[in-house]
Amino acid sequence: MNAKGPKPLDPHTGNVAVPNFLKVKKLNEVVSYYMNDKITHSVYKAIQAATSFKNVKKRQLFEPHHKVPEVGELGPKDIDLHLKRLLEDGTVSQLAYLISDSADKQPEALPCYATFPESESLDLSRIYLELLDYSVSSLLSYLDRKPETGKTLLWENLESDLEWGARKEAPFPQLFLYLRQAFHNEHFRIPANPEFIKDFLFELEDDLHKKGRVIDVPGYGLFGIRSSKEAVQIMEYLDDFIQSKGTKQLRHVLMEEFQKIAMEEKLYYSNTSNPETTKFKTERAEAFARALSGSPSPGTPGMLSVVLVRSLSELAEKELHKQSAERDRNRFHDIKKNLLSESGSWEKKVLLVPDKEFKSYPEELKRMLIDDLEIGYSTWETKTTTIHAFFHKNANSVRQIILSLGAATNVETWKILCIRQLVESNEPQIKSIFREPDLVRAYGKVLRKGYLDYFPWYYTILDLLGIGRIFQDVFFSQAKEKIKGQQNQLKVRNHEASKREEQAKIQEKIKEEEKIRSAEQRSKISSAMDEFYFKRSVPPTASEIQGNIGEFSADLYYQILDREKFVFIPWEKGKERMDQILCYPSNESFRNKARELHRILSERMEVLQNKVRTAEEEDSRTRIAKVIKHVDDWFASHKSSSDKTTPQKGKVDSDDPYESFRKEIDKVRKVDKS
Repeated sequence: MNAKGPKPLDPHTGNVAVPNFLKVKKLNEVVSYYMNDKITHSVYKAIQAATSFKNVKKRQLFEPHHKVPEVGELGPKDIDLHLKRLLEDGTVSQLAYLISDSADKQPEALPCYATFPESESLDLSRIYLELLDYSVSSLLSYLDRKPETGKTLLWENLESDLEWGARKEAPFPQLFLYLRQAFHNEHFRIPANPEFIKDFLFELEDDLHKKGRVIDVPGYGLFGIRSSKEAVQIMEYLDDFIQSKGTKQLRHVLMEEFQKIAMEEKLYYSNTSNPETTKFKTERAEAFARALSGSPSPGTPGMLSVVLVRSLSELAEKELHKQSAERDRNRFHDIKKNLLSESGSWEKKVLLVPDKEFKSYPEELKRMLIDDLEIGYSTWETKTTTIHAFFHKNANSVRQIILSLGAATNVETWKILCIRQLVESNEPQIKSIFREPDLVRAYGKVLRKGYLDYFPWYYTILDLLGIGRIFQDVFFSQAKEKIKGQQNQLKVRNHEASKREEQAKIQEKIKEEEKIRSAEQRSKISSAMDEFYFKRSVPPTASEIQGNIGEFSADLYYQILDREKFVFIPWEKGKERMDQILCYPSNESFRNKARELHRILSERMEVLQNKVRTAEEEDSRTRIAKVIKHVDDWFASHKSSSDKTTPQKGKVDSDDPYESFRKEIDKVRKVDKS
């Protein structure tokens, strides 16, 4: 809520112009009739004595309730008379500051007065800035004392807004700062200068914004906040509220739109490398706004939740990305720390990640692991997948890995060879350890374990005869070639398998996106129909709906109607298909719309039945009668336990597809967070 635009510039200096309320005249610069009055002059001297830079922080500038030396007790009317005289002369200026004594009470402004300041100042700018600083401190203290905006408090205010809207000035004092109203209180018997209020509020709000303590909520006020983390939590509360009310009170117009958003959300979170986002909460809020009756704008019942989402979403989105990046960094540092584990076991000091799991890592985490100069990385092909292998290049850590492997028994061959690949890929950085004869022998022992499966079958016999070592170098060389050939073959095979898996994922994603696209097309047509049925109480024809959806060609429009099984109802003036009454698809999800349709159209029919009708109203009556019959027939053929009586508005079906989507999405998001 910017109180004003950019400050005007002084045409002579090019600097920001000093506003008039900060300019006061010296006593010798005015010829004042009022100063002949002894009391007026005494009031002036009292203000002058209190006007100093150091008096601001101590709240010792002159205020209307202060005593005036040389004068007896002055009542409110008397002091106001003399203050008005001095203001009229321009020898004093009325300023103000904000105080806050309680977290239960909104901050209030108090007036104070100043004359020409100390000799080193030419205007009241320094005093004004100190008043601003004091006021900012008071507001921050107020925000710090206030309890965090919990779900219960927030929902109470949102419920009130949904029922009544913002029907009075400053309607939600538990949520917002109403600073402009702070200047309208019993202390301002002389109204505050509008120019002062405008400038003062601008500076106050700007300072609070920069400190990250308030969010501007257009049409309502300043929303106090402790941190961007709180914004994320409040967005959750708001989304819960919108989903709760949207799937109950506005279910008949929101179910399809919410289901389409849920499909998009599920697809997004199915990729575990995607960070959490506010995108879908914002989409639900906008759908909720469109479903509210009338022209939804700030102040309209129900719009508080929407405008709060709009105002908090950017801050919450940044915080979510920050948290995601922080999680990636923490996870990276944990991995790096574990690779340097004090444990001598090679299993603790080598990270082996199958390809499918590695692909699920966030992109930033993968980048940090591969690019870090202290971490060694290579891949190894097994018969089933590619393995991503990491170790720390610290010489002592590599030494412990080799010694641990040499002493270990029953280590799978591929793991030994994978670590050999790691060592060889990063040999330039760790070559110092191979100057140690004992370690070289230990490493040779490790390699022998890994290569033994690739030696000829008769090597064991030669070894028993004591002549195996004579042929060992030849067998090592042959084993290396076999391993190299096998790795090349496995790499091709694993790459093809990975490619097929990726293609399958892409095809699945395309199918899901096609479902979403179809749901979006269906939802757009349904939304246009909602306008006729639920706001105008008139059943539309197919051509009337087509006229409201310009983005679909005629062919595509009727393809969608057929594909989604929208219902065409003939009537007297609807022989052609385009002139027939268009009704929603008659699937099980029609139940909630049908309930509300029956109620609204029956009420409208009753009104039309009891009046002299125009030709247009007669057409409406005919259309309504056709649709009511269609709804009655549908309920007769789709009996459920909830239809024994007229179904109540807001009833949630146990088999609601949107509810099942929500449960699935919550599961996916919990996995992603963990």
